[in-house]
Amino acid sequence: MRGYIFLLLMPLLFTLTGCENDDNTNPAVIGELDKQFILAAADDALFQVNAGQVAASGTTQKDIQDYGEEMTTDNTQTGRELQKIAGTKGVQLPTTLSDERQQQLDSLAMQTGTGLDTLYLNQMVALQERAVNMLEIEGTSGNDLELKQWASDRLPTARRREERAKALRDSLY
Repeated sequence: MRGYIFLLLMPLLFTLTGCENDDNTNPAVIGELDKQFILAAADDALFQVNAGQVAASGTTQKDIQDYGEEMTTDNTQTGRELQKIAGTKGVQLPTTLSDERQQQLDSLAMQTGTGLDTLYLNQMVALQERAVNMLEIEGTSGNDLELKQWASDRLPTARRREERAKALRDSLY
């Protein structure tokens, strides 16, 4: 799955790489690739906060409730970190979900019981795989040193979240 997501992101990466600002002497200047990373990461974090709340309040399984609560708490903190970094880089983060993420949240909110559990965990597995890919790419290929360090620091947590989401999903079957 990671390879598939990476292949989907490759055209975007190659397109945006040519747009990068080579003048990295000003820490407030951020290139387009780094900007797209921070916007996508913030959208994903906001989605995980909202989806975690839906799952925590709608599931009947304690493990999924705990995971949803953890995603809500952790991604609220992630959002704060990204907001702080974005503020120093002159990037305005949206306060609402992208259309794609809103549709996913709406679909999740319409589910109950096992349907909710299954959809939530499938969404989390896909999202955590995406997060790991994005963090790996930013950590190695990003131009903004602060974002590169942030991505590298967050990568182990994203990998743990991915493994936990997979284990929870696999326990349903």
